[in-house]
Amino acid sequence: MKAGRIIALTVVLVLLGAWTYAADCNNGGRYEDMDDGTVTDCRTGLTWLKYAQCTDPLNGIMNIYGTLSWFNAMKWVRGVSHGMCGLTDGSSPGDWRLPTKTELMAMVEYAKGRYANPALTNAAGTGKSTNGDPFDDLQTNYYFWSSTTHAADASSAWSLYMYDGAMVASSKTDYCFVWPVRAGQSASFGPLTVN
Repeated sequence: MKAGRIIALTVVLVLLGAWTYAADCNNGGRYEDMDDGTVTDCRTGLTWLKYAQCTDPLNGIMNIYGTLSWFNAMKWVRGVSHGMCGLTDGSSPGDWRLPTKTELMAMVEYAKGRYANPALTNAAGTGKSTNGDPFDDLQTNYYFWSSTTHAADASSAWSLYMYDGAMVASSKTDYCFVWPVRAGQSASFGPLTVN
């Protein structure tokens, strides 16, 4: 019984956190362009790289086409920082990472089934995303890596097919796009803080 109450409280806090972000960000819209090379997801508080196909060489890894194996993607993304990939946000190497499977799913959940190519909303959250609204150079017919390894097969990781929002287990040696994310906002509810 006590575990059920804890789960219910957690769900309420997550929903309150999502509502707080929506109310405080982009006049209740989905995404806000921060004018520093980043876009804030107003529903999750995560910060995404605005330029969704950065090919800058980082951490000694060439990223000519924007696609990397999972192993190289994990190394490359840790080199993203201020001055790279169009960023003027003051971030440092190690601030950025690959999104988790859950974070990618949260990003496309509303658009999945409503929109295709891409399964992502515009900044207002009222229609399909287009180039520049809110992200630049989003490759919509391709897969994007998550940091989440497939539980039943350690040689695979989850990737998001941006066309329709499907999550697919891809071999870690496959080449997928790399879209960096970092923590953004946090919300406080009395003595409790949700990051």
